[in-house]
Order: sequence, then C-alpha cells, then structure tokens
Amino acid sequence: MSGIDSSDSTADSGGGRPFELDLSQDVCDRATRLARTLFGAVESQVVLVKDGRTWRSRDPHGTYAIATNVQWSLDTGEFLWIEDGREDPRSAQMDAVTGPPYLRFYAAAVIRLADGSIPGVICVMGQEVRPYDSSLANRLTDLAAFIADEWDRAQATKAREQGRRERAALMDGFAGVVRAMPVSLVITDKALNVVGCSPRWAAEVGLTVPEATGRPMMELRPAVFEPWREFYDRVLAGETITSDRVSYRDDDGRVRWISVEMAPWRNAEGEVGGVIAASHDISHMVEAMEATERSEQRLTLAMEIADIHVYEMDYQRRELIKAGAEDTFFSEPKTYEELYRDIYATIDPRDRPAVEAAWRRHVDEGAPYRPEYRLIRADDKEIWTSGACLLVNDRDGRPIRLIGALQNITERKEAERALLQAKEDAEMANRAKSTFLATMSHEIRTPLNGVLGMAQAMAADDLSPLQRDRLDVVRQSGETLLHILNDVLDLSKIEAGKLELEEAEFDISDLARGAHAAFTAIANKKGLSFDLAVESDARGVYVGDSTRVRQILYNLVSNALKFTESGEVRVRVARTADGLRLTVADTGIGIPPERLAGLFQKFEQADASTTRRYGGTGLGLAICRELAQLMGGAIRAESAPGEGSTFSVTLPLTKSSATHVLPAPDAGVVEATPMEVGALRVLAAEDNTVNQLVLKTLLHQIGVDPVVVANGQLAVEAWAREDWDVILMDIQMPEMDGPTATGIIRAREAAEGRARTPIIALTANAMAHQVAEYMDAGMDGFVAKPIEVGRLFAALQAVLEVEDEVEGGASVAA
Repeated sequence: MSGIDSSDSTADSGGGRPFELDLSQDVCDRATRLARTLFGAVESQVVLVKDGRTWRSRDPHGTYAIATNVQWSLDTGEFLWIEDGREDPRSAQMDAVTGPPYLRFYAAAVIRLADGSIPGVICVMGQEVRPYDSSLANRLTDLAAFIADEWDRAQATKAREQGRRERAALMDGFAGVVRAMPVSLVITDKALNVVGCSPRWAAEVGLTVPEATGRPMMELRPAVFEPWREFYDRVLAGETITSDRVSYRDDDGRVRWISVEMAPWRNAEGEVGGVIAASHDISHMVEAMEATERSEQRLTLAMEIADIHVYEMDYQRRELIKAGAEDTFFSEPKTYEELYRDIYATIDPRDRPAVEAAWRRHVDEGAPYRPEYRLIRADDKEIWTSGACLLVNDRDGRPIRLIGALQNITERKEAERALLQAKEDAEMANRAKSTFLATMSHEIRTPLNGVLGMAQAMAADDLSPLQRDRLDVVRQSGETLLHILNDVLDLSKIEAGKLELEEAEFDISDLARGAHAAFTAIANKKGLSFDLAVESDARGVYVGDSTRVRQILYNLVSNALKFTESGEVRVRVARTADGLRLTVADTGIGIPPERLAGLFQKFEQADASTTRRYGGTGLGLAICRELAQLMGGAIRAESAPGEGSTFSVTLPLTKSSATHVLPAPDAGVVEATPMEVGALRVLAAEDNTVNQLVLKTLLHQIGVDPVVVANGQLAVEAWAREDWDVILMDIQMPEMDGPTATGIIRAREAAEGRARTPIIALTANAMAHQVAEYMDAGMDGFVAKPIEVGRLFAALQAVLEVEDEVEGGASVAA
C-alpha cells in the first residue's frame, strides 16, 4: 500500500530531491518514527504530491505515480482507515497486499496547511488486520497537524527570507539609483541632525556618508543653513517647499544655484520625524542661460555694428521674428505677409534671376544659399547684400520655417571695385614699366651692339699700343654699361616674378675655374694674391642654373677685387649638410657692423662715398641675395672695418650621377677663323642699320660676306629666290617679325619639299621661355645681343654641323 515497494508504481531514479519541499527530512523522520511506535506498525512514511508525482520520505531520491489510496485522501481530504486491505477495493489489487510483505492494515491522515491546501499524507501500515481505533486515529491526525505546522513555519521562514532578500535588493537598487541620480538627498531628524544622506550630498560638504551621518546641518552647511532656517521650520511644521532656482554661496565664496524640494517625513505614529530634502545643482545651467543671454546681447550689438539683419519666417504660426539692423536694408519694417507674398520684391531686377536660381537650387538640391545682390530701398538707395538662408522642412518634406540673414557688403563691394581698379591701374603701370624697360633695353642694346661689336672687330686689326689702350677703354666702358643694364633688367624680372631658373647639369669645378680665369688679370694688375680651392667632396656635376650660379660668383669676386687694394682674395667651394657653399673672402676695406644689415638691400653700399670712389649701382649684392633665395639658398656676410669681408652663399643643389659635362661655349674661348667656315651663303634679316654694319663687320672677320635685308618679309622673299647655308634672323622687325618669317619658311619647305635651312635668332631677349618660343617657331639656335663674335661663330658651327650630319645620313640612305 502506498508504495511499500515500487511494484505498484513507476519510480524515477535520479540524484537529489525531484522537487522543492518546504519540509525537512528530519521532521518527516521524527513523525514517522513516532507513528510506527504508536501503532506498532511495520512501516510509516510521509507521502507528498506535486505535479502528478509523489515523494516518499522512505525513498527521498525518487518520484512515483500516485497510489489509489493516496489519491483518495487528496480528493476527499478525510482520514482513511483500512482494517484489511484484501477487503477494501482501494487496496485489494495492490502488489504489497497480494504479495510480500502481505500488508493488511493501512491508516492515513491528510496534511492540511494553514491556507487549506493538502500537499500530502502521513500513513502507517501493518501486516495484521486492525479494527478502527479512534485514539490512534487522533494521534495520527495530530502528527499530520504537526507536519503541517512545520510546513507552514518553514514556508513563513522562507517567505521572510525571500522578503528580506527582495528588500535588500530593492534597497541596493534604490541606493544605486540615488548614487546615479544627479540630485543630492539628505534626511534629518527634528533637531536637524543628519540621519542619512546620499554620497553626492556628503561629497558636497566634503565628507563621506558615515562621516556626515549624525552631524548637525548647521555645522555641515552653515552658509546654507542660516538663510534657509525659515524653510526648515516650515517643513518641520508640515509644509512641503519647492523652489526651481535658489542661490547660495559655497565655502569658496562662489555663487551656486540649485533647485530644491523639502518635505517632512513621518514616523509610525504619523508625527513629523524630520526633513527630507532633495536638491539639484543647476549652476551650470543658470550660468549657461546667463551666458546665452549675454551672448544674445553681444550678438545683437555685433549685428547692428556689422550691419547684419537676421529673420525667421514661421510658416505654421505665420509670424516673422527679426533681429539686427533691419533699417539698413529696408526703408520700412517688413511684415510676414509682405515677405510671404514676394520675398524678392526689393531685389534689384538685374540680380533677381540669379537669386531665384540660387533659391531653386537650395530647395531642390539642398545647395547652400549664399547669393550676393543689390537691394533697392524705397528711397532709391542701393545696398549691396550678402544673403544666406536655410529652409527647414518637417518629416513629410513640408516647409515649416525659413531662417535667413542679410549682411550689408556695400563698403566691401566698393572696396573691391576700387581694388580692381587699382589692380588694373597697377597692371597697366607694370605693363608700361615692362614695355619701357623692354624698349629701353632694346634701344640701349642697339648702340651697345654697335660699340661692342666694332670694338671686337677693331681688336682684330693691327693697332698701336696707344690705340689698343683706347680700344680697351671703349670695350670696358661698353661692357660696364651692359652689366648695369643687365642688373637693372634682372632686378626688374625678379620683382615681377618673371625670372626663370633653368635646370641643367654643370661641373662646379669648371664654373669656379672659369670665374677665377676671368678675374685673374684684374687681380694680377692690382698685385693681389688670388687663390681658388674646390674641396674634393664638393667636386662633381650638379643640377641647376649654372648661368645664375656663375652670376652670383662673378658678382662676389668682382666686389672683392674692387674693394681690396692689397693682400688677397680667396675663393673656396665646399659641400655642407645644407648644400653647396661658395665663399669669397678678401682683405679689403671691410664693412662697419651698422651697415651689414642693409648690405643686401637694393641700391645700398657700405658707404655712400664708396659709390663715388669705387663705382657701381649697389644692385649686385641685392641680385645675389634674390638669386640665392630663388634657388632655395641663402647668403650671409661677415666683416669688420679694415679687416676685410667674407661672403658665403649656400645653394641646395642636387648632385648628379654624371662625372663630367662639357663646359658651355664661351666667347673668350672660341676663336673664329675664315678657314673653319669657308665661303658660306648667309642671309641676315636685321632692320637696324648699326646692327647691320656690326653684323657684316663681324662676319667679314670669319670670311663670310652676308646678304642683309631689313625685315622678315624681305627675308622670306630672298629665301624663296635662292638657297642659303644659314639665315640670321632678328626677332623684332617692321613689316614682319622674325618668328613669323621663320614659320612661313618652315611651312613652305614642307610644302615644296625643299631642304631645311638653318635659322639662328638674333635677339636681345634670351630668357629660357623666350628661346623656347623661338625654337617652337622653327629656329635652330640663337645669339644674344650685343653680339660676341665667338658666340656667333659657335652658333654657326653648331647648326652647320647638325646640317652636315643630316645631309650625310641622307646620302648613306640614298
């Protein structure tokens, strides 16, 4: 019965209790032992039921199906006594009755809890037949009540523990909320001593929560307590006080702002037990509001000063909000209705199409709206305006408001017009200056070409010593004048940003030796020691503008020789971490310290008297500095009066992998002889009669008798009549200039199948970009004016050698 063995039901194995019980095994064991003793029974056990399964105290580690007799007790809630199990249908078929242990007697009392529920029974069983005994039945019922009481007690204990845990968790959560809230909490008793507080409140008084607890409020926050004493008294009287904005001074004397709520708390008897106060520091918010207010005041003032008008059109409320200098733009204040009807009404008709187009792009594409246009006031005053606006839409894309700003830019526009006019005037003046310089250069070079050209021609004649000395004076004077002219033109090009640097390989040793050779005669004539040293690590090929490097070195050496009467001049080329360094040192007159700072300024010399004594324009060092800076370098000077000077130029030039390059042709090196050119057929186009004479004279010295024509048109006609070995073509000529004539000749050569005639440009304008233009026009070389016979001869040789190579190649191919 009731599962004395498991044959009447299905047992589930497993460790531990199958379900949670609010009853201990010890209580079950005590009750069943007493029941066995009272009844003298074979077996007693507590059977509990949950979710259709039973738990038996005799076998606490399994669950079983509910036996019929147990189910009856649960269904009826009544005491069950079976005298003989064989005779009772509720047990007659049970295995424990029909077989071992052959149970007969069975009694069970239900365990009824305080809430009326029945979780199970306590039962006793025996092998003998036993008639009903009310005394024993009552004892078993008492044991069931004992078990129920223990069950209820355990449930109550469990509930209390669960409640405690829940309250603890709630308090922990509340404490966490209090800690996380941006408010300070404090609770006091009626004497205004701190009963409890949040960590934030404790931190505000410089303490921890334990340190603050129990302390008087007056002691902790005297600066706050006294002004608020009235509030505390009112709260202790039962009033609740709320204030959105209250100020006080903290311990550092700073004004703080808080929002505060104070209320009484009551004890179990309903009496006021003290004050609970919650405060929130809103100092930053108040300061931000005040800062915003001040900012708005400043902005309003700034808008008025800057002539800015700001407006907002609220399409939903149909109202216009305005600020700033409205009267600058409109004669009368504008209304919402006026702007809504036609916001473009006051815009100058000339500007309206562009403004409307900008607005459409803003609405359709979201492009920024930033037009500049003219407004016409009612008093016909024209105001140039820079407009900006933003159209704000709702979620459905419907416009809800327009925010805009107008700025008066009339003065700026007038300044721009004035600046543009000034720029045009300056450009015109600059063009006039450039034209003047070009004209003067051409006009000065023409007679110089005659002077220097004839001097070169006469140098080849058989002259007496006196005549040669006089010729040297003429030549040197012409070269000095040419040097001055070149300095002025170079400086003008530098100032205009038109000086171009070439990039080509050159050997620094060759360049330095050339400079040394050029000035050796002058040094010897003055009895000066003149030394050159190129350090081994500085030797080699560099990439840069060798002409400008040579110009710097020549200027420095020329100055050193000019201002040195005795002693020596030393030229040194070295390589440093910053690049190539050229140093020229002398033992000359020296420079006072106060003059060093202005030494590299235009038209400056160490002393104005030096100009009279030594000559010069004062441009040489200024040009050296400008050229050095254009190449990314620098120049410096060290000097003392009577001790000489040292000038150093550092140029960040790139060293080439090449080991050597041929030096550039030099007029002083090339010697022209009639035997080297033979009977050339030379056509020369030159409009100036002096230049014609110079050209003829120089060419006669090398055995050439040229045919000279006065302009490009005549040159084309002469070329058309017969073949020429070479054409010398001036650039600037009347009727037709040189590049145009060259282009015509090249086109007709191609069309008629004629051989290419070498053409050499004769020009006073020999900048790199100008030479490139001549080459693009079809010319093969150039000679700069004033013409040097050596350079003229070198140019002739160069183009004729190329022509010979072309003809030789054609012969081989034939």
